[in-house]
Amino acid sequence: MTADDKFPIFLSSLCRRAPGLEDLRGRIFEDLGRGTRIYVDEKFKVRDTLDQDDLCAADELIARIREADTFVCILAGSAHGTPIRVDGTSSRVSFFEIELVQAALLQKKVHLFVRDDFRPEPRPHALLQILKGSFPEWHAQKATTDSQILDAVARIANRGRGLRERISSLAAPAPIRRLVQALHSARTGRARTSMLFLDGAADGTVGKPRTEIVRSLIAGLGFEPHEERKLARLWIGLRELMAVKYQLLRDRESLQDWNRLLAEWARAGAWYGLHADMPLGCVAALNSLSEVRAQMNSLFPDARNAYDTSYPGGSLASAKYSIAKRLYVKQDRLACLSEALDDITRSLESVGQDRAGLFAMRGSVLRQLGHHSDAISDYETVVLLRKESKAADHEIGEALSELGFAFLWQPSPRKGLRLCEEGVALLRRGGRAGFLARGLRKLAVAYLVNGRLRRAYQARDEARAVAVSHGAFDQL
Repeated sequence: MTADDKFPIFLSSLCRRAPGLEDLRGRIFEDLGRGTRIYVDEKFKVRDTLDQDDLCAADELIARIREADTFVCILAGSAHGTPIRVDGTSSRVSFFEIELVQAALLQKKVHLFVRDDFRPEPRPHALLQILKGSFPEWHAQKATTDSQILDAVARIANRGRGLRERISSLAAPAPIRRLVQALHSARTGRARTSMLFLDGAADGTVGKPRTEIVRSLIAGLGFEPHEERKLARLWIGLRELMAVKYQLLRDRESLQDWNRLLAEWARAGAWYGLHADMPLGCVAALNSLSEVRAQMNSLFPDARNAYDTSYPGGSLASAKYSIAKRLYVKQDRLACLSEALDDITRSLESVGQDRAGLFAMRGSVLRQLGHHSDAISDYETVVLLRKESKAADHEIGEALSELGFAFLWQPSPRKGLRLCEEGVALLRRGGRAGFLARGLRKLAVAYLVNGRLRRAYQARDEARAVAVSHGAFDQL
């Protein structure tokens, strides 16, 4: 076996305080998976748990979960799992927890088995309660013996045989749209607008937040270009903060930590593709962010001079716009886009907002509604504002790319292609990789509309390569 081997089934990490579980995992790997179908970490890779970089090890496990079709979790024993260390300090988050969260983020097909010796300590019990939106049925599972678990996993392995050859998860938009529509329908109206990150849950079992871990993770975010890895680190930081509900905080720096991490979760989640009405999604994180910022402004009137405490209308509009594109019920789609326009209007009425960014978002919503002339007008305003403010090249490039794409539907295909090419050239000079991937996707369409098929395929392939290498899976 090599590091490039792909396993269609991932078995969650080992709880070493569960007698006999290691033997059970060995049988699953060797007898059921034949060493090729079910990923069991300790059977595949010998890890130096004392000297390894735990964050890098977590990244490897997350990559394995992404490539798998199915996530199998055996709840056994009582322990929370092996903690992930950050700068030598054990965090509140275990490898088992980061795997469970990743399965939830990726909406993997999950099979949970409760072994008959499972007696959860407060921390794993609290974790499962926090994630009840993704795993609501765990507490209703019947306790099972090892032989029953083996029989069930055998059926899963046999049923999934050959599935990867027939269906690509990246080429299945219909199931994704059905899922987003179902989540949206379940949370429409008042419940949806008040949806908070993890439904506002806190975890009183984790003790006092250790700010040294939170600050270390925040400092490292700027050096991590991969969105999936950012989310893993953000989860570790957020779990530290969840010792106390942010609604109860009166400490300026603690609220600012929430402000930073929720904003970055929404940002990374947007590129990652967390566009659904779910407790781990972008809209939920931004609703919580809005509450945190309102609280900061109320408690510390001068906070806006030092931090961004504005209403995140542009980000909320972007998140709702992304959900709307995935909805197939027309009235729901139009309602979602209308909410996005309301968020933009509210932010435009505030002082100190990024007006160029808001006009850009409004242009995208208007384009989606079919108001192409109005969209072009907004995009032209964005280009003008960014040039006047001497914005970075990649920010001007993003604006040109959006403007060019809008002209394709005017239709002015040649002008649209020229602007898309100019935009991508500037996007190559810096900024978040997701913007380049998106610009390349729009450029591919521009080439296609202009009959330049070879260039269209080249731009599309480069967009996919950039998106995969930086975890910007929303652009696939």
